[in-house]
Amino acid sequence: MNDTTKTVPISGRISQDDYEFLMQQSFGGKVTASEKLRFVASFFRQYHEHFGTYAEGVEELNRIGEPARKNLRQLEMKQKVHSDLIDMAAHLLPQAIAYLASRQDPPADKEELPYLLETEEKLLSILLRVIEQTLRLGLTREAPTYNPRLLDDKLETISELVGLISERDHSPNP
Repeated sequence: MNDTTKTVPISGRISQDDYEFLMQQSFGGKVTASEKLRFVASFFRQYHEHFGTYAEGVEELNRIGEPARKNLRQLEMKQKVHSDLIDMAAHLLPQAIAYLASRQDPPADKEELPYLLETEEKLLSILLRVIEQTLRLGLTREAPTYNPRLLDDKLETISELVGLISERDHSPNP
């Protein structure tokens, strides 16, 4: 926070657990509860101001997920395993969430249907990529996942649904 920024005094109470949590956090040299509370309020404001676009949302979600991905990569290295499923989910799911979060400001009334149609189509595109990549994992006898048999018997329903859709699309119209 810029030291020349005008401040406004506030007063309030927080739970003992929240206070202890706040005081245990290291916020770039902030020591007092007031300094830390100012930092948290500033961070929260910036978070909401900068999460508005799709690209910023993907970046923020990737930043949030990075510690977990790092832990998983370290464990994979230690155990000498890898999961394409984890990689795919970590890459595509933040895209879907960021796109949805970036759709916060609906247009004027006359443009609502195109806005809804565009939102639906973009989310479908991302979800179809998830489905397609998941199906690709099931192409070989052993999936490139921690458990090579992970997809056994889990893709049968999807396969059946795709077959039914194919039959419907190739049957003569009544």
